[in-house]
This record gives sequence, C-alpha cells and structure tokens, in this order.
Amino acid sequence: MSLPTLHIFSKPVSYYKAAFDASLLGEQDVLLLTRDACYDQRAWCALSANRTCMLSVCALARGINALDNIELLDDQQWITLVEQCQKTITW
Repeated sequence: MSLPTLHIFSKPVSYYKAAFDASLLGEQDVLLLTRDACYDQRAWCALSANRTCMLSVCALARGINALDNIELLDDQQWITLVEQCQKTITW
C-alpha cells in the first residue's frame, strides 16, 4: 500500500475547474480545505469521497461549522497529516 498524497485547497471548487479533476485523486489521498475553500465544503464533499479535512483555525476565522463528514484539524494534527503523506500538492 502506498502512502497518500495530501491535496491542499484554499479556494472554492469553481476556481479549480480548469486544473483539477477528482480523477487525479488516489484511493488513499486526502483533501485539506484551508482559507476560502472552507466556504465551499459541500461542493468539495460532493466532488470526492476521499477523506476530507479542514483547518479549524480557518473555519473559526470564517464562522463556519464543519459538516459531519469533514474532519477538523488543529495545527499539530495538520503537521502530523503532512508527515503521514508521501507528498503534498498545494493547488
């Protein structure tokens, strides 16, 4: 089993339409929503069944509650996630 890739997004899904497609995700890959991507969490979940996380500090700054299927991460958990992934792609 290969290690997952962490895909970090900071903007709504519509921003990435020309560059990103869910078929680029591996089975074990993880999505991390930061900054304004947090506003579009429903669209990100609809796009992919992969594990989806959100930085808690970004959600808090925007007054957003995470959906039930989105895992909130604090800074230490984010660092741990990066360490667990083979590579990180910031879109």
